[in-house]
Amino acid sequence: MKIAKKLYFDIPGLGRLHASSGSFDPGGEKRDAVMTDLGVAGYTEEPVAPTVQFKVPNIAGTDLNQLRNLTSVNVNIQDDNGQSWLVRNAWTSQPPKLSGGEIDMQMTGISADPVS
Repeated sequence: MKIAKKLYFDIPGLGRLHASSGSFDPGGEKRDAVMTDLGVAGYTEEPVAPTVQFKVPNIAGTDLNQLRNLTSVNVNIQDDNGQSWLVRNAWTSQPPKLSGGEIDMQMTGISADPVS
């Protein structure tokens, strides 16, 4: 059975990025235990926004300014087994960092949904 290892990132206006590594958190609910003197009473929920992190090589034609100013874009994430997610209305949430020939990107979105 093949284990998915690679993520592909497609961003409107940029196309498929030459990402060397990345991670995807679909967001949802963070649940914390509520403790009382009798033990666990239940849990609380806090919404967590979907986030995408990846590195792209700083090759000719890569526009760092365009990357830092991304807003209201739908980011498609696909793994090498074909599973796809769409992060809607995403924006660059941290300024891109250029180091060692790579640009570190972090984006956050409104919602993330599986694409069938």
